Amino acid sequence: MSLKIKDLPEAERPYEKLELYGEKSLTNAELLAIIIKTGTKEETSVQVAQHILNLNKTNEDTLSFLGNLSLHEFMKVKGIRKGKSNSIKSYMRTSREDD
Repeated sequence: MSLKIKDLPEAERPYEKLELYGEKSLTNAELLAIIIKTGTKEETSVQVAQHILNLNKTNEDTLSFLGNLSLHEFMKVKGIRKGKSNSIKSYMRTSREDD
């Protein structure tokens, strides 16, 4: 049986942690988990997000590399399909426009 986000203590759940402590308290995996919303039957959204972060070849501790990944690259990660890939890509575009 896999661990689900709702099984974690409230202070360790990404949405609740964001509300309690602010966005600076979240890891990159937790921030990305909020964007992708759900995981798989085997893994939480945070674990799936970590697989996406492992695609980072720049060795920088930022999420900016996500804007350079193709939909195909995102979809290599189990649990990530076209819809979630598009959500991440559009979020990255929006965040670049805010800079």
